[in-house]
Amino acid sequence: MSAAREYKEVIAGIAAAAEALRERDRVRAAALNRELVRLAEAMAHAEERAALTRLGVELHWEAALEALWVESWMQLRPRPGPDRRADPAAIDALDAEVEARAAEIQDATRRRFGLPRR
Repeated sequence: MSAAREYKEVIAGIAAAAEALRERDRVRAAALNRELVRLAEAMAHAEERAALTRLGVELHWEAALEALWVESWMQLRPRPGPDRRADPAAIDALDAEVEARAAEIQDATRRRFGLPRR
């Protein structure tokens, strides 16, 4: 085999390896792009959910303050901030807890003033 022929075979092997790497990179880039889109959608959903939760908590807090306003002996404090240690996966349970506590306050104030329960 001549040196020129051997050189051409080595170059062809390198070119094939480079093309295989480019194809692998294209496939990986497409997969990463799909993952990026999925993560962006998940982030948008999480941001919407967080905003709804904040709104719900704020509305319940205001309703509780309004219901307890007549209890002049009670010292009402500012709404506490979010618990940064809370598990985001437990958001449904935490929202349900807020709903339950708000309902308890409303029921307690209705009973105190003889108003019918809802």
